[in-house]
Amino acid sequence: MVLRPGGMPRAVSCGRGVRERKMRVGFMKKMFGWLIRLCMVLALAGCSSGGGTTSAAKTAAATEVPAATEEPAATEAPAEQAASAGLTIDIGALSAEPEFIDWDQDGTAMQIIALKDSSGAVQLAYNTCQVCAGSPYAYFEYSDGVLMCMNCGNRFGLASVGKASGGCNPKPLAEYQVEGDAVVISEETLAQAASAFQNWKVFQ
Repeated sequence: MVLRPGGMPRAVSCGRGVRERKMRVGFMKKMFGWLIRLCMVLALAGCSSGGGTTSAAKTAAATEVPAATEEPAATEAPAEQAASAGLTIDIGALSAEPEFIDWDQDGTAMQIIALKDSSGAVQLAYNTCQVCAGSPYAYFEYSDGVLMCMNCGNRFGLASVGKASGGCNPKPLAEYQVEGDAVVISEETLAQAASAFQNWKVFQ
């Protein structure tokens, strides 16, 4: 130990103080370091715990079976009224000018004359002459407001279509039904008139 004048070991005392301060500083650094590590560990533990919860929640959501929902009861479409077998004519498509509507009855070509009168009532007749039926030329063509038989040449006004019976008029079609906005002629009715069209427009 080195003595200074006065007998006080100043150098030794100063050296001890420095060492003590260094020890305290080192201890505090270690404590601070441990505290930092502890905080990091706690933070990591918290993140791990939170992540696990989120992952578990996602897994549960993914595996959760969706609640059964009742499917709406199927509504039945309104049943359409079955049209009678035969020829159906749209009334809305008719006018005061005659329409010539083709029909094939078991291989026999037939034709219907259809129009509406001034009151809107439907007029129907077969496009064959009551007298000339059987001739290939027993059919009518429309021109200048009248129908003319291509076999005998007689001419008839439209007012007689479906109404005049007998003579060289278009053969009346009296049996038909009005169903809503359509006229329906049954196949049975058409079959009964097929014989009048046996040679209709069959030109040799």
